[in-house]
Amino acid sequence: MNSFRLFACLALLGGASCSEPVPENSIPLSGASPHLLLLVGDQDEQDEDFITILNVDPASEQRGQPLGSTPIGYKASMVHHMEYEAPPKGEPIFMNGHHHEMTFIVDISDPNAPVIANTFGAPSPLRFPHDYARTAQGTRLVGFLRSSGESPDPNETTNPGDHGGIAEYSMTGELIRTATAEAPGYAKAIRPYSFAQLPEMDRITVTSAPMMEQSWAEVVQIYRYSDFELLHTLDLKVGVDHAGNPVEGLNGASFGQHVLDDGSVFLNSYGCNFYHLSAIDSDKPQLDLVYSLPTDPAKNPTQIRGACGVPLLIGQYWVQPIGKKQQVVVLDISNPKSPKEVFRLDTPEGFAPHWMGKDPVGNRLIMGAELGGEQGFYMLRFDESTGRIEFDSEFADYTSDSLLNVFRSKSPGYISLDRKAWPHGATGPAWGHAAVFFDAG
Repeated sequence: MNSFRLFACLALLGGASCSEPVPENSIPLSGASPHLLLLVGDQDEQDEDFITILNVDPASEQRGQPLGSTPIGYKASMVHHMEYEAPPKGEPIFMNGHHHEMTFIVDISDPNAPVIANTFGAPSPLRFPHDYARTAQGTRLVGFLRSSGESPDPNETTNPGDHGGIAEYSMTGELIRTATAEAPGYAKAIRPYSFAQLPEMDRITVTSAPMMEQSWAEVVQIYRYSDFELLHTLDLKVGVDHAGNPVEGLNGASFGQHVLDDGSVFLNSYGCNFYHLSAIDSDKPQLDLVYSLPTDPAKNPTQIRGACGVPLLIGQYWVQPIGKKQQVVVLDISNPKSPKEVFRLDTPEGFAPHWMGKDPVGNRLIMGAELGGEQGFYMLRFDESTGRIEFDSEFADYTSDSLLNVFRSKSPGYISLDRKAWPHGATGPAWGHAAVFFDAG
């Protein structure tokens, strides 16, 4: 038993038992970044939301503890996405507070004192920034879910606005250019979500998914990067059951995507269908439905089944969190036309996995939640030779102020945001959605 576990076990003496220790890991670490960046919300919304950096060095007895934290200047911002990977050292990282439509550009060079270097709002008529992608030139692509005006869908009762669009910004936040996602013939708004970049083809692909909207177009778009011209808007095919029969309503919003070695793109829908996009630089790109995960039907037409969230591509393996099933599924997509499930991890009750991030120098993953469980994150280990995942037992909710009770819960891998105090002050428990590994160096 290492010293950290021994300390936790000693804390239980005088009424509790150490007879059920957190299990040791069977997947060895292949390396580890020491820092984890979070944008978190104040749980009771009485204090400002904030940026915090956690110590996740597996050799440190302070792992899971915050090193520094900085308020963002807004309360109840609905903290949401940031870039999926940390940028090169010396560059800031982009992230957003959804309700205030604000993008924060954050300097993370000092893990003890993250600094908001700049902020910007949405460029009219675009609204609600969501996703960010760093280009090879160091600029950032930004997707905007809406624009000002009426929804093109007359049945949309919440009036969330017109078609969204995309933009490109300099590293320091200067707007370079924008483009609308509007395409002829679509009666529902296209809501740009994630980016995949193919610079050798001069192409970017953009998915379309809602955030809080009730109407959206089920499409994937292809733009020419050099002039931001929209070239193609492709419809998602409806999902199928295991007998190959179409099941209406199961396409469910194109979502996460990754570029494969052959220059094609693999993507999931939020409704847990999987698509392969090929011939991207041709006049007739091909979007094929290649797999559907069975999930429970949606309860009403404004909801999407499954909640397949932000995926990872690690070698030949597609790591897919499924919020409504409280599971993570690993698919072997070495043949992207015929994915095969190789592993399935159940997450603890009440934790609906959504965000997956990979340690760039090792085999650890960080898992965030939505729709339940946002009060903490789980550290995982990934076997890159088999696709197997397990909870990282070096983390077991040691960040909580009530160590005695939490250790009894036996939560290997858990990093709690249930704290009375943070480096910037005693603002109480927090919640989070996205996280990124990095090394400040």
